[in-house]
Amino acid sequence: MGLLGRYMMINAQTLEELVTLENDDLIEKIEELNQDMENQEYDIDKLWDGLHFLLTGVSASQPIEGNRLSEAIVGVNVLNSDDENVDFVAYTKFEDLSEIITSLKSIDISKLKKLFDLSTFRKARIYPDIWRDTDKEELFDELVHEYKNLLNFYEKAFNKKVHVIVSIY
Repeated sequence: MGLLGRYMMINAQTLEELVTLENDDLIEKIEELNQDMENQEYDIDKLWDGLHFLLTGVSASQPIEGNRLSEAIVGVNVLNSDDENVDFVAYTKFEDLSEIITSLKSIDISKLKKLFDLSTFRKARIYPDIWRDTDKEELFDELVHEYKNLLNFYEKAFNKKVHVIVSIY
């Protein structure tokens, strides 16, 4: 199945509850929230690391603190950051969304396409292991599609004045 990335809009009360939970309880609560149709979601599937690498030049396993493009993919505040053996869950507060949206909107897709080199994805061991030169056009199109969907998701979250939970597991 692999590591799947998911973004979910949550209100302040839910965020307050989530930050108090440990890994197993946290994941259980997130799964419960996933079933609630009121919590709008975006599922980036397995392309979270590829999109992070495309936008920042590094793997999502090495988030760049203070870099809004990195934070767009992996969130701003990591939960359970003291334990490397837990599922990855982070959050982004509403107050950070405007800068993240501005950074995402500043991306020049045509420039990214010119620089798109799948050998760098392979060398950096970007997850998942799909970065074949024969699929270059299709992979770039998929990453751009996910980028646009993520930007749209963040704009909706901003308009609703909510926070965002990022989970990768």
